[in-house]
Amino acid sequence: MKKLFILSFAITASLLFVQCKKTETLVPQEATITTVKSLSSLEGTWTVRSVVSVPRSVNLSWTKKFPKMIFSTDMIELKMGLDLCDKQYSFDNNLLTVNPLSSCSIVNNDNVTLNDMFNGEFTCTFSSDFPDLLSIKSDDGTEITLLRVNQFGTTTATPTGIQVN
Repeated sequence: MKKLFILSFAITASLLFVQCKKTETLVPQEATITTVKSLSSLEGTWTVRSVVSVPRSVNLSWTKKFPKMIFSTDMIELKMGLDLCDKQYSFDNNLLTVNPLSSCSIVNNDNVTLNDMFNGEFTCTFSSDFPDLLSIKSDDGTEITLLRVNQFGTTTATPTGIQVN
């Protein structure tokens, strides 16, 4: 009877010790994941899904061959078919400031409109339902919707169900 009591006490004590150790190990990992996510929120490739501006009477959207914005450390490369432009940006507390570096030679009228409207200060809002969806809004009512391109897979599901290569 004594052996059974000592054995059950030893098992209970070891299980409590293991549970405490697991809890201590998981807390630092969660903090690390959150930090890494916040550092790389804009960098990468994004496709432009729509550009809407009520005051300017602009409502653009694409169904294929989406214009792309490639965010690096402080530069944005706009790839719009054969039209290419570079812009400089800064990002601080969800405020995106975009400045043109040089004049671009653009042929497509929709690309001219996108390039012209993507200058100045914008407030960035990441979707809570779709973390790869980003809305960029300026004070004058311009809204540009971007979708992050998944670099590791061949396709990504979008909120509208469209598959993107």
